[in-house]
Amino acid sequence: MAQKVVIMESVRGIVEYVLKSGSLDDRFMSIRRAMEGTIAHGRLQKDNENIYENYQKEVKLQWGFVRDDIELIIEGRTDGIIKERDIIVIEEIKSTYKSLIYIEEDYNELHWAQGKFYGYIYCKENNLAEIRIRLSYYNLNTDEVKSFEKKFKLTELEAFVSELVERYMKAAFLKIALIEERNESIEKMEFPFLTYRKGQRELAVTCYNTIRNNGILFAQAPTGIGKTISTIFPAIKGLTNNMGDRIVYLTSKTITGVVAEEAYAMLIKNGLKIKVVSITAKEKACLNDEVKCNADDCKFARDYFSKVDDVIEDIISHENIISREVIRKYSEKYQVCPFELSLDLTEWCHAIICDYNYAFDNRVRLKRIFEEDNKSNVILVDECHNLIDRARAMYSGEILKSDVVQINKILKGKVPALYKASNLINKELIEIRRELEENSLRVIYKNIQYKELIKAMQLFISVADEYLVKGKGTDGYDEVMDFYFKCRSFVSINELYSDKYNTIIEKAKNDLKVKIFCIDPSDNIKKIISSSYATILFSATLWPMKYYIDLLGGDDKSYRLRLDSPFKKENLKTFISPLNMKYSMRENNISKLCELIYRFNEESPGNNIVFLPSFEYLKKVAESYEKIYSNNENILVQKENINEVEKEEFLANFRENSKVLAFAVVGGMFSEGVDLPGKRLSGAVIVGVGFPKISIENDIIASYFDEKGFDYAYTYPGINKILQCAGRVIRTEEDKGSILLVDNRYLSKKYKDMLPTAWQIESW
Repeated sequence: MAQKVVIMESVRGIVEYVLKSGSLDDRFMSIRRAMEGTIAHGRLQKDNENIYENYQKEVKLQWGFVRDDIELIIEGRTDGIIKERDIIVIEEIKSTYKSLIYIEEDYNELHWAQGKFYGYIYCKENNLAEIRIRLSYYNLNTDEVKSFEKKFKLTELEAFVSELVERYMKAAFLKIALIEERNESIEKMEFPFLTYRKGQRELAVTCYNTIRNNGILFAQAPTGIGKTISTIFPAIKGLTNNMGDRIVYLTSKTITGVVAEEAYAMLIKNGLKIKVVSITAKEKACLNDEVKCNADDCKFARDYFSKVDDVIEDIISHENIISREVIRKYSEKYQVCPFELSLDLTEWCHAIICDYNYAFDNRVRLKRIFEEDNKSNVILVDECHNLIDRARAMYSGEILKSDVVQINKILKGKVPALYKASNLINKELIEIRRELEENSLRVIYKNIQYKELIKAMQLFISVADEYLVKGKGTDGYDEVMDFYFKCRSFVSINELYSDKYNTIIEKAKNDLKVKIFCIDPSDNIKKIISSSYATILFSATLWPMKYYIDLLGGDDKSYRLRLDSPFKKENLKTFISPLNMKYSMRENNISKLCELIYRFNEESPGNNIVFLPSFEYLKKVAESYEKIYSNNENILVQKENINEVEKEEFLANFRENSKVLAFAVVGGMFSEGVDLPGKRLSGAVIVGVGFPKISIENDIIASYFDEKGFDYAYTYPGINKILQCAGRVIRTEEDKGSILLVDNRYLSKKYKDMLPTAWQIESW
């Protein structure tokens, strides 16, 4: 090792890492548990202060261990230290709901291990030859206490601690060896292509400099430039210069995660030594029909902690790209939970690929990565234009009156205290609905918190905590638990409330919806990107740049880069047809639109896609087109809500020598993240300007941002979708193709200014 490495760890951390065993269990645990545990500690500590003349609580202890060039510093706080005459007692307090009758001296090995570790440190710090360790169990239901006490000599504690440290160090040496091997390979690593495409080197250099300066970069780089490798490559280079410890590649779609894996695989094939893990959502990763992570219902949860070290050692020894398929293979081999395994592997991997929500969503955020150690992360946000709507959804929450009515029916006459609490929520919703009725309105929205509703939900959560611990297996238990989590989510979103929120009250048929709507998610996003080592946000469509900087947590200090297309301008022909495609005129112009599509399809031989504003309009246009031009047999129509298999089957029709005309939706799954290079796609007809649907939420956005509001709510999100559709046509330097924009609004200066300057637009 070139220099001494310092590792900081807690007493609890090292004990759990080395000694933790047993099974996973995600069954309901009260959120009051931690709070009540803290209260229990306080009560017992206060009693001890009254009983003992010399008592100290929450005493910080720290000790260092040196092995070769590693210094391991272990620290923590012991609950209490009692000094009586020549006797020193280290006390560890544990709270429990379990009857103390069933708790014996050796109830939990980890509890004794923590106490013994603290005892060892105290002996070393104070030159003691022996010490007493006391475990005190506090029953949260009865306030009773049961204690066990043992005396240990320093030699005993030294042997115990030494074994823990040696086992922990074994893993530490392996992790450091992986870093050294990685860094040595990075020194030799070269860009995986003989030459850079136009703009690609500039992107890579700007990314590197941004990371070096702990900055935030917004980069617009055109489709086909190679954004993935151009962001990953400099981020890896930075690791050898201590520019972050971990690269986190965030995606909005599975396919872009696969592209990132392929980029890493290319570098690994050329000699890079790095471990990359992809995290798949628990519901998708689960090997069972139903997600139930506990030993009674899932064999993959059973004895997970007893088996996981062997699994990780096997994977780290044999795999570099630890994809969903690789994790599944090892999970089946060792019978362990794939989702938990992927999370544990993040401790060993220096590159992580996962969805946006694991970084930005408070409810599912990976705390070990994005809260406890975010300062080590170099974050790469792929297709970041998608993050605005995703973030708005993450930071918004809603409750339906019908959900409350259902819970009331389940609880009435069965759980009186909980029924009383849920009925209080119902009464508050009736009061809120009265506001609509008195003003003869269907919907209202304003920047207001309904505090009485929140109080009612908090009461329900508090009462439900006890029911859900004790009521497992009773009728309606699952429904009550689902509603409990809806209330928790709503209350947690309310805690984020600011002037960037509105509350929407909407009456629909016989129901009432109360929605806390996040208008501007920038503050919430900024908390993550500004606390990271550095963040790169990139997309092919970040225009206008200020719109994205405003809404994605940037500021005047953020770096920005806009690159032109690297491909020959003449390879892409762009046309505009001035057909009126405003909503009020669409129906009347279907036959004219079909004529345009037919002509384009004839003049652009090969495979073409027609992108339409909605599924409703798509169906009408496709049906009319097939009636008029029935001789065209190779027509494909995108269906709603198709899965990944159906998506791949749809795309498989686009072959080099085929002649397919496909009808798809602007903003749908075929309008971005789809790669059909060469002659697999010849052209695209894009109908309309991509306006999102008129909605309450979009009207709120328009109102909130004043003079730029309409553009922020409708124009800019719309043009982004259009440019994404257009980006499907030219994917490589050899590709040639055509785009037809159908809408007279494209002839206005406003829209012309938003289209790429490289496009040489002609009339159709």
